[in-house]
Amino acid sequence: MIKAFGSFRLDTANQCLWRADERASLTPKAFDVLRYLVEHAGHLVSQDELLDALWPETYVNPEGIRKYILEVRKVLDDPPDQPVFIETLRKRGYQFIAPVTEDHDLARLDPDVKPLGNIVGRQAGLTELDEYLAEALGGLRKVVFVTGEAGIGKTTLVDAFQQQVVRPQNIRIARGQCIEGFGGIEAYYPVLEAVGSLLHNGEDGSLVDIFAKRAPTWLIQVPGLVQREQ
Repeated sequence: MIKAFGSFRLDTANQCLWRADERASLTPKAFDVLRYLVEHAGHLVSQDELLDALWPETYVNPEGIRKYILEVRKVLDDPPDQPVFIETLRKRGYQFIAPVTEDHDLARLDPDVKPLGNIVGRQAGLTELDEYLAEALGGLRKVVFVTGEAGIGKTTLVDAFQQQVVRPQNIRIARGQCIEGFGGIEAYYPVLEAVGSLLHNGEDGSLVDIFAKRAPTWLIQVPGLVQREQ
């Protein structure tokens, strides 16, 4: 289904946001936040409601919601002091205020198009990451750091690489992100977030069993899965 607002098109089936004919870059959790707000346009959505609706069985630091809202605002070019799309109601939550319609003109949206064409000068980095992945698939363990100044495009590069990875092999991807601190932050939050996503998305439950035997205190951090071990 395509939700249209302003010059944007939100493709919930293919998990992507379009501005005119260009695909915008949003991290998965930020996309989920935007999708929920758009689907509940005109209604006040509290922070607790977002957490319960989007990640009921995965640990997500409540402080992260603010980070995802900031990311969405940046992509939508929506200033918080004069919002066009998302209004912040202090101590209450968020409300999507722009008119939303359903767009049935799907011809202009190609779900197979990847946002790689909008990444300038990153092909060398993508090629290097592909080479590291090939070595890892060959049994050589790798720890790769993507470094650079703030705003240089590190997250965009990682997003593009993750999207283009073909997964016929037995590949599991776990992802966690550091967030800017506006209050108390859970220790090792990015690690907990990555482990939570890995366990929650496991299809056969084998990872849950392994964590229950080898790292039970880590499994406690994902309370939605603890019941399976009782």
